[in-house]
Amino acid sequence: VSTQSTGLLISPGFVCVCVCVGTTMVNSTLLCFPSSKLSSVRSPTSPIGLKKDKEKEFAHKNFNVPKTFLPIKREGKIANMLSHSKDSIKEPILRTPNKDMKKLALPNFKTLQEYMGDIKTGKNLTEQERNKRAIELVDRGWRNSMLRDELFMQLIKQTTRNPKPKSLELGWRLMAAYLYYFPPTVRFQSYLEGYLYKNTDPVSEISKYATYCHERLAFMVERGPKIGPEKPTEKTLCHIMQLPVKKSVFAATLGEVMTLQQYTHPNHHLPWVLTLLAEKIIEFGGHNTLGIFRVPGDIDMVSALKASLDSGEPSPHFPSTDPSVCASLFKEWLRELYDPVIPHDQYEVCLRSCENANYCASIINEQLPNVNRLVVTYVIRFLQSFLTDERKEATRMNADNLAMVFAPNLLRYPGTNIQEMMDNSESEMKFVRTLINNLDTGYMEGVV
Repeated sequence: VSTQSTGLLISPGFVCVCVCVGTTMVNSTLLCFPSSKLSSVRSPTSPIGLKKDKEKEFAHKNFNVPKTFLPIKREGKIANMLSHSKDSIKEPILRTPNKDMKKLALPNFKTLQEYMGDIKTGKNLTEQERNKRAIELVDRGWRNSMLRDELFMQLIKQTTRNPKPKSLELGWRLMAAYLYYFPPTVRFQSYLEGYLYKNTDPVSEISKYATYCHERLAFMVERGPKIGPEKPTEKTLCHIMQLPVKKSVFAATLGEVMTLQQYTHPNHHLPWVLTLLAEKIIEFGGHNTLGIFRVPGDIDMVSALKASLDSGEPSPHFPSTDPSVCASLFKEWLRELYDPVIPHDQYEVCLRSCENANYCASIINEQLPNVNRLVVTYVIRFLQSFLTDERKEATRMNADNLAMVFAPNLLRYPGTNIQEMMDNSESEMKFVRTLINNLDTGYMEGVV
């Protein structure tokens, strides 16, 4: 369906993408529109985002308020529905004919209140217990497209006229996590956009969160839900929740990483964090370290190094001189990219041609976006440097071992079927092994 583009959430077309596992729908209807710069916040151009009467009209049509109420009573009911509350809800905020959604909405709201510390059972939660509830909420919305609008609406309620700063911040952190993993449905996009925009006032304490979420909404509407079978981990979710106040070179897209470094490393064609870690692995003796890449570095040292690099280039005193720590973070950076460095749309053809050296090379050299091509070729060239007889003897890491370790970091299964993902792992490994053994990477000499 085509229409003239008139703004951020008015699209030249839309497409329905539904992926099912059993009877569970895990991806929702998406609205696609021309990409815009995400670095600036602009006034929403949709009617709901701009006009109070349209906002009220949306509320009257979609909120779970009996139509038999007199207008003034309906207004009061809607205002109450959209205000922070310590009380439970008796029914979903949004009207729905789906009985399963009605059953899920009420306990979901209780989980949200516990996470935000709005009710007694949530006031003394440990950080781990609070994060567990956040993971539960994000995972529900990610896997169940029919619940997403209700999740967003409940969060809007609990972040509206919330008198408690800590609760309010926790709510906006969760909003950022939602919009990292999934968008609202088409009908709710402009309403959510308007709400986010209203909270971007610079004098507001939560403006940074609202600005980030407003930008993220544009990205998610264009791209759709994050793809993959794995639920969020506590470590990943905590990192994502910090993104509104601290931009990161981890868990971002390649484009975002390159944009982030354009002022600090304007002449770099590759992400500086990737090249720095590779250089340190070699400097600290990685070419002669037994089990390099296979044996993990100390987890606390890896976390400390990650935090140091994420605050900008580290001081002259590098946080770790252990090559295995640098190697673990090198893999983690690749694995945490929002999109895999070899895009999802090339996944199947990579598997089909996994042992055809010429075709594998043509995928990398001809089918990938330029920055992806450079990153993949750089990584393969780096791995090729470990394949001299002397280094293989010292590290016990040949092409097969390296391919097995790096396949999940370069390729990412785009579905949700765990068994199929496991079945594909051998072909993924063969593809990466073919690249390591055959890809001509000579042109990367001196490229940073």
